[in-house]
Amino acid sequence: MSVFSVLVRAALALVIGFASADARAEDVRKAVDAGNAAFRTAFLAGDAVKVSELYTHNAEVIPAGAPIASGRAAIAEFWKGAIAGGVKDIALETRAVESAGDLAVEDGTVKLTAADGAVAVSRYVVVWKRESGVWKLHRDIWNAAK
Repeated sequence: MSVFSVLVRAALALVIGFASADARAEDVRKAVDAGNAAFRTAFLAGDAVKVSELYTHNAEVIPAGAPIASGRAAIAEFWKGAIAGGVKDIALETRAVESAGDLAVEDGTVKLTAADGAVAVSRYVVVWKRESGVWKLHRDIWNAAK
């Protein structure tokens, strides 16, 4: 095999590898966007149990200044309290998603609108984990944006 043939095959392998990685990154981003849309829908419907089902079985919600909610039952209770707190709209804006294997990291901002129209903005980081082929929230943490 000539040196030219080896170089051409190596170049093709690199191009195919990069194209595959780009397609995978796009698939992960679509899954994260779909997960966020499902979160918003369940939250606005007042269904804390449905929200908790978007998390892995051993997920953690790590709110600023409050205890960690570990596992789906505790996560459902946490979101039940947040829903009862009067949030009337939630808007998630993903800044970036990076993935490797069965884990992905998303960061972005969330805007919460209260019944009286007051708006609170926070920054968040979510670790997503593919569980039984489905991307789910695994670690969810945020803090107030200034």
